Amino acid sequence: MANKNQKLTSFRQLTFFNLLLFVILLGVMEYFFLSAGVMLMDNFTRAAELGEAVLAAFVVLLALEMGLIFKLDNNKSKDHFLTPLLLTHLPWVLGLGLSFVVRYNLPDPHNFLLRKIEILFGLMWVTHVFTFCGWLLWRVRGNRKPVSLTFGLVAIFFFVGITVWTISCDISGDEPHYLLMAQNLIRHGNLDLTDGYQNKTYMEFYHRGDLEPQGLEHVVDGKRYSHHPLGPVLLVLPGFFLLGRLGAALTVALLAAWALYLSLRVLELTGAHGRALQAIGTVGLFSSPFLLFAGLVFPEIPTACLMGLTLLFVLQKRWFWLGLTLGVFLWMHNRNVLLVMPILAYLGVDLLTHKKDRWNEIKLLAAGFAIPVGLLAVYFHSIYGVWTPLGAHNEPFTSLFRLSHFWIGFFGLLLDQECGLWFYFAIFGMTLAGALMLWSSQNPLRYLVIWTFSFYFIFMSFYENLGLTPGTRYMVGVTPLLLFMLYHAFAKLKFNAWEVLTLVSFVGGVLINWILAVVPWMRYNKLEGENMMLKIFGNVLHMPLTASQPGFQAPVIDVHSYYISIFWVIVTIVLSIWFWRENKDNRQTAKSLVKPAR
Repeated sequence: MANKNQKLTSFRQLTFFNLLLFVILLGVMEYFFLSAGVMLMDNFTRAAELGEAVLAAFVVLLALEMGLIFKLDNNKSKDHFLTPLLLTHLPWVLGLGLSFVVRYNLPDPHNFLLRKIEILFGLMWVTHVFTFCGWLLWRVRGNRKPVSLTFGLVAIFFFVGITVWTISCDISGDEPHYLLMAQNLIRHGNLDLTDGYQNKTYMEFYHRGDLEPQGLEHVVDGKRYSHHPLGPVLLVLPGFFLLGRLGAALTVALLAAWALYLSLRVLELTGAHGRALQAIGTVGLFSSPFLLFAGLVFPEIPTACLMGLTLLFVLQKRWFWLGLTLGVFLWMHNRNVLLVMPILAYLGVDLLTHKKDRWNEIKLLAAGFAIPVGLLAVYFHSIYGVWTPLGAHNEPFTSLFRLSHFWIGFFGLLLDQECGLWFYFAIFGMTLAGALMLWSSQNPLRYLVIWTFSFYFIFMSFYENLGLTPGTRYMVGVTPLLLFMLYHAFAKLKFNAWEVLTLVSFVGGVLINWILAVVPWMRYNKLEGENMMLKIFGNVLHMPLTASQPGFQAPVIDVHSYYISIFWVIVTIVLSIWFWRENKDNRQTAKSLVKPAR
């Protein structure tokens, strides 16, 4: 009887604590949005209406999060999940600092009231999304569901949740031109952008002044056509039709979640399991370029999805669908030929070794590939009067491979302040060690993964547009390959200096993603070619941080950029070989490292 009364008392205390926590969080949110509304609108009634909407949104958000918990958690009783769930909402308490934030001076041109309130909201919302997803993945780590399914569902909430906030930033670069193409298809059923530029119909989603046609766009018979690929436009077209820019951004966010799911699913099918696979999912979610480009209408996230599908169809030997996928690559961007070429070369050699059904498999692959490639040729001929994308872009093939650009591209892809992979996400420095482990394993995809990535990286080093956009844009599409290689390094990790180094590298990437999500304007703006985070932190610390990091986009490239890059590349190679040599004598191949998929 005493035990029963004790349980009842404990239940009442827990219920009271949860109700109190819920009321406190609700009160803080009400204070923040009501105060912000009054400051911005100078109208208490309208601000109160905003506050009421926020209360309803908070309840809906809790319901969605509880639904996700029930979907993923095998603990049928769901004991004590409400308290930690509410605690993940504690970042809303930062809203009490609103009066302090509005008095703080931000760097120009962001030093105005709305921007200050937006950044405080971003800090609260993004921190909650990161905290909730991290806590949920920890809670359900032993739920016996496929790791790919668990991370795929969490990724939907994570990428969509972050995207809902980051679209508050005005778009720039190529993105408004993709959206203008989508708008024109919906309104006029064609790709003639003349009306869009002249009548400024782009003002529905672009608010940075006049949008000028880009230099490579074409005028054919008085009609203006964009030089951008049609594939990404067709993908976001339904979302743009329903919700405008928000719908297009959410479509890309969902594709980012699908890309992560496919990456993990392929690993599972090759036998990956356990903590190493969960660690790879965590890296892909929190510390990879996926988040950086989730919600941005560019070809990179769709390319990552196609790369995951390619690996999946190779494993399943679905030759027709594999050929179809490889053909669709070229609809996303013409530089994807650097992915299609090595994959086709590998498949050609591999299929010739098949003694049974060799020619039938080749026919299926060729038929699938011919359909999208043929349609692409017809599209380019009907619009531009040429048969290939290179002809439509007025680019000779040799312009993509300038020998004088190789070392700038090689080091820039890795360490440049604006586009370097290791600069943003140092955890991928371990992929070299992972590639060595993968090569010596019995994984059925080992040669395809290493060969495709190596070919792509080497020839992308010649690419003349490196660094024109912030972030590791050109590595997003091959992130599934990077995660695949990274797994084989993680599978050998032990609690020693290697694990500490890995954790530090991972946390650095999480911090980068968190900052760029909290302050999304940093994803779109470059300050004289310098990384904005280095610039801002350098000003705070009174240290020239930008001068200490390699930069390959300045008008005159400083020789110290090469020296610093060479130093870090050598360090990475030495550490990778050391790690490989320490673990190669374990004789653990893919068969013993992982359990076969069922």
